[in-house]
Amino acid sequence: MIRMYGSRISYYAGKVETYLRYRGIDYELLSMIDHAHEIVAGAGAVQSPVLRLEDGRWMSDSTPILAWFEAQRDRPSIYPADPAMRFVALLLEDHADEWLWRPAMHYRWSFLQDRQHASGVLADELLSGVRQPRFLKRWGVTRRQFNGFVRRDGVTAATHDHVERTAMTAFDRLEAILVERPFLLGDRPTIADFGFVGPMLRHFGQDPTPAELMRQRAPRVYTWVARMWEAASGNDAGELVSAIDPPLSALLHETCKTHLVQLRENALAHDQGQRHFAQEVEGCRYQGLPVSRYRVWCLEELRRHWRELDESAQATVRVHLSEPDAAVLWEPEPIAQSDYDPERRAPFNRAINVFGTGVPS
Repeated sequence: MIRMYGSRISYYAGKVETYLRYRGIDYELLSMIDHAHEIVAGAGAVQSPVLRLEDGRWMSDSTPILAWFEAQRDRPSIYPADPAMRFVALLLEDHADEWLWRPAMHYRWSFLQDRQHASGVLADELLSGVRQPRFLKRWGVTRRQFNGFVRRDGVTAATHDHVERTAMTAFDRLEAILVERPFLLGDRPTIADFGFVGPMLRHFGQDPTPAELMRQRAPRVYTWVARMWEAASGNDAGELVSAIDPPLSALLHETCKTHLVQLRENALAHDQGQRHFAQEVEGCRYQGLPVSRYRVWCLEELRRHWRELDESAQATVRVHLSEPDAAVLWEPEPIAQSDYDPERRAPFNRAINVFGTGVPS
């Protein structure tokens, strides 16, 4: 039995749980706070989720966790066999992991009904051992999450509309794909599906405000969330698309003009030793965003996957990647170096948080 430390309303825990259910891997969900000391000693940082295998090894970071489990299996894999489509799936996973985080946190903590729900769950899950009135625990959770992951992550009166439009665009792009097929790249889930299930399951699909918007605006996305949760490996026989069709191309275009812009600006700021940076995305200017060393590593990984493609595969994908924003994937010299996991031991390396000590400051 694998021990999984995390929250039942966590973005990345939902992603990993969905995968473990898909592969029929037994796990036990445990509290992070109750085991914080052993998690830090074993994995390096308290995150949701962190896994401990039966042999005692600790695993962190959802992307390498899923990659490791898949490497232990025979084919078919959640990673498309076609190199071009595999890169597309990995790029979309990173987009879902890192770009949709901001709107997911905004909807959870900026709206009364949503923060009442989430703060209650987290207070009961993570602070059950704290001898304090429940309303005070909920207040403390809300204050920490809103200040750290909403206000200090660039959600202001100037960016509010764009943050919400980002979520609605994701609904629209996924809805257009799911008109064509049951999963994002075909008849079975790929790593792109597991990436998007992170924000779509535990945030947009469960928090009251975005869940209602999803039901009304993107009903196929809503049913896809349930389909992912109950999916089993028997679907492995399903076929995947062999080419990038128009709805998939539209989603890739969205990735270029949003996620890749942020990865580039974050890397530039990291290279200059800054703690905060500004970026302009689709005409909206964000100020005071926290620099993330981890996201420099994300860009390094995408660039590594791009270099592994042959010229034919690169040409196939590049047609659907809008420049100049996508050029960050293939420019000869890296913008910055993360110096994270140089020995390529992930998910068994010493983990770092996305934002410094865990919460943007």
